[in-house]
Amino acid sequence: MMLRLAVAWIACTAALATAAPVPDFSALERRAAQEVDSGNLPSLAVAVVRDGEIVYARAFGHADLAQRRPATVHTAYALASATKPITATAVMQLAERGKIDLAAPARRYLGPLRLRAADPAWPAPSVAQLLDHTAGLATYAHIYFGDAVARAPAFARSVERFGVLVQPPGRVAEYSNLGYGLLGDIVERRGGAGFGDYLAREVFAPLGMTDAFVDTPQPGADVATPYDAQNAALPALRNDTPGAGNVQASAHDLVRFARFHLDPASAEKPVLSTAGVRRMQQRADAKALHHYYAGAYYGLGWYVRPDDGGERAVWHEGGMPGASSIIKLLPERRIGVVVLANKSEVNAVTQAVADDALRALLPGYAPGPLDATANYARYAAQPDFLGEWRGSVTVGGRKLACELRFGDGKIALALAASDDTTRRARGEFAGIVYGDSFVGAVPMALPIAEQSGAGSPLLLVKLVRSGDVLQGAFVAYASPQRLEYLLPFAVRMTRTRRWP
Repeated sequence: MMLRLAVAWIACTAALATAAPVPDFSALERRAAQEVDSGNLPSLAVAVVRDGEIVYARAFGHADLAQRRPATVHTAYALASATKPITATAVMQLAERGKIDLAAPARRYLGPLRLRAADPAWPAPSVAQLLDHTAGLATYAHIYFGDAVARAPAFARSVERFGVLVQPPGRVAEYSNLGYGLLGDIVERRGGAGFGDYLAREVFAPLGMTDAFVDTPQPGADVATPYDAQNAALPALRNDTPGAGNVQASAHDLVRFARFHLDPASAEKPVLSTAGVRRMQQRADAKALHHYYAGAYYGLGWYVRPDDGGERAVWHEGGMPGASSIIKLLPERRIGVVVLANKSEVNAVTQAVADDALRALLPGYAPGPLDATANYARYAAQPDFLGEWRGSVTVGGRKLACELRFGDGKIALALAASDDTTRRARGEFAGIVYGDSFVGAVPMALPIAEQSGAGSPLLLVKLVRSGDVLQGAFVAYASPQRLEYLLPFAVRMTRTRRWP
């Protein structure tokens, strides 16, 4: 008897000695409370998982300021682009069921939808290339507000206008909401149900995501009101690419999704194999230029940073009018965190709160900042770009002449305002460079209906150099004050004059 007691006492002592310390989330709570109490955030919802157990879940502030309705961990928030790993999970699920071949051309599954290429010689992109943003599609978004939601054109019309490959597939990982809109369409066609219905049945229900939905909530659902950067309530809004950003879910839901992707084998009803989950976190195309976030690449639905303060980090952010979100995993540590906010442009806060949560579980963790353009340096007359470049941008089926001059620290764009090439819009601007990639923004409008009469239109210039050719897109941008659209138009330019 004494021996058994001694053995039991030793075993108990050893277990206590090796048990994980109780996490201290006070830093997280101080930051969250300060952001809400100061009026910077209407509300914030946080949940944390470790070793398959949800160790923290709390909401701060109000889901609706006017009604003083408190936020809870069951309040559904717009996930914005944190939708993408959910869409990718559904695509991978259909692939495991033999209904999609990831290596096959995406056109096999798109019915009447057709992608076009700026260069007819380019190959067709695969489903996997849509998943990892290497299909060659450009930056895109179109968000409709209020009464415009009902008048929005069908997605097929958006594909007809903007479904143009501006880079050869496999060349560059260019983040594209249009690509994930196409993936949502593929889920519908191959899953035999509407996109939202398929997710509800095959992803949300098995994982216990009881508050999640796409686009339209059930009557009486607890849904956070979206607010702009000035805390003004926004009208109802909708992306025209549901697979890219239209899931709404609570912290309760999203942390269950995180738990599954940390340890799929532990799920009562796995929605994807362990191998499928791991494949989503791997780099699919070793040759493509992954130019966002220092030291990171985009897998099949996730960003991955192999060394993030000594840890491998897997994450996805989301940001659109009325929503800022993040889901972040440290797979080798089996820990993850989700943070949701119902306000525009507060991703710096959601990132900081997420890292507070991870440090509570992993003291000393020192992650790198999530700066999308950290790889880039300011344009300062880099020799690879110096000179005069001429070519055309295709807008509404018309080719408009354009000219770029990369000078000594200055960049100038001249763009034909119409078919009359003697009338040109001109502007000077700055830019950033990473290897052969160039990104800039010039105050200028394209001759499209969306920018007719716009108060402060911008044109994003996103090009990749190959020898003496610049290829990419001019992207019409509504305004920094409220994102309504990012509409891409294919550009090709050749260097006509090289400056020393």
